[in-house]
Amino acid sequence: MASLFFIFITLVLAGAVLFLIIEFYVVIIGEFFGAPYVKSKKDKIKTMLELAQIKPGEKVIDLGSGDGSLVTEAAGRGAEAIGVEINPFLVWYSRWRIKKANLQDKTKIIRGDFRNFSLDQANVVFLYLWPETVAKLKEKLIRELRPGARVISNGFPLAGWHPQAAENGVFLYRRR
Repeated sequence: MASLFFIFITLVLAGAVLFLIIEFYVVIIGEFFGAPYVKSKKDKIKTMLELAQIKPGEKVIDLGSGDGSLVTEAAGRGAEAIGVEINPFLVWYSRWRIKKANLQDKTKIIRGDFRNFSLDQANVVFLYLWPETVAKLKEKLIRELRPGARVISNGFPLAGWHPQAAENGVFLYRRR
C-alpha cells in the first residue's frame, strides 16, 4: 500500500513539474518575445477573418500563432497559412491540430522568432501582440510587406497608423 502511495505522489509531483515547465514557456518566455499566449476567442477569430477578406491562394502569416486556431481557420478558407511561434509546446500542439484537421497541405507552423521571419510574400499578417511589440515591428511591416497587404491586429491598434476598419476590438490596416 505504501508503494502505491509513493507512486501516486511521484506522479503528482512529476505532473506539477511538467505543468510549471509548460507555464514557464507559455507565459514567461512568451512575455519576453512579444506576448504571452492568450487564446483568441472564436468571435474575435471570426472578426479577424472577415476583416481580412481572405481569398483562396493568398498567403497568410500569423505572427505568434499560439495554438494555431487562426492558421487552421484561414487554411479552411483556402489560404496558404503559416504560423510563426517560438513556444515549442504550442508548436507541437498546433501541428497536431493541423494534422487532425487534415490541413497539412495548406498550413505550416514554424518554430522561431517572428521578428526574423520574412513577410515579403504575405497578403495578410495577423497580430495579437503587446502594443510595445507591434511598435517594434512597424518598420519591418513597412519594409517587407507588399503594397496592398493587409495587417489585422487583435486587441491593440497600431500607434500612428490609421485603420481602414475596426470592429469588435480588431483593426484592419492596408500597406500603401
